[in-house]
Amino acid sequence: MRNTVVDMLTDLGYRVLKARDAQSGWAIIESGVPIDLLFTDVVMPGPLRSPELARKARERLPDIAVLFTSGYTENAIVHGGRLDEGIELLSKPYTREALARRLRHVLANQRQLNSQRPAPAVRSRPVRERPVNDVAYLALRVLLVEDEELILMSTGDMLESLGHRVFTAASAEQALPILDAQPVDVLIVDLGLPGMSGSELAVQARKKYPDLHVVIASGNPDPSALSNEWLAGAVILAKPYDELGLTRALRGKR
Repeated sequence: MRNTVVDMLTDLGYRVLKARDAQSGWAIIESGVPIDLLFTDVVMPGPLRSPELARKARERLPDIAVLFTSGYTENAIVHGGRLDEGIELLSKPYTREALARRLRHVLANQRQLNSQRPAPAVRSRPVRERPVNDVAYLALRVLLVEDEELILMSTGDMLESLGHRVFTAASAEQALPILDAQPVDVLIVDLGLPGMSGSELAVQARKKYPDLHVVIASGNPDPSALSNEWLAGAVILAKPYDELGLTRALRGKR
């Protein structure tokens, strides 16, 4: 069923990220990848319930739209035949056309709600001009090595939004030919890669480019990962990270 719906959404022109349960869906949201709408079955396996996933998603991404689907008339969001306030539900079974109409409706409603929110307060201090010698604002050539596709995409998007040129690889073995063919300024590498580890790749990269700035990303930051002499000056970037954390890592700050 999930694959069928993904195919329908893709055919409708949406970019789709799929998860097998609510816990996996939350991991995607936490990764920082931009998401406009959460579409979830009300009844999902695992300890995290879909209504709780929706609540957490809205706390993390206030502008996100949420659409539930269910084949049951009574469940966690339907009581006595009535939906909880603020809930959008698409009943199963549904057609491609019904899905398209409801998605447009939910997204349009969310856009209207977002536009009605008060504008953020005006900054009292003047905006500092970007210094030309600030590495965060120079156009860097960044090699990003990450085996989690969603993190690879979201981090690549963040780097490009900061004005950098990004080369990507899903493993150290894929990254090595890029290093041979393309000089880079920064290597951002996941520590726990399949095959050759991120630290091993970083050492090889530093031997080739001694001035290379190395950022090692990890969900379990361990300073011992930088014990090799070739990794002097490298930075550990703790997952999950946002654009600010990424910017600080590019500047060489922990």
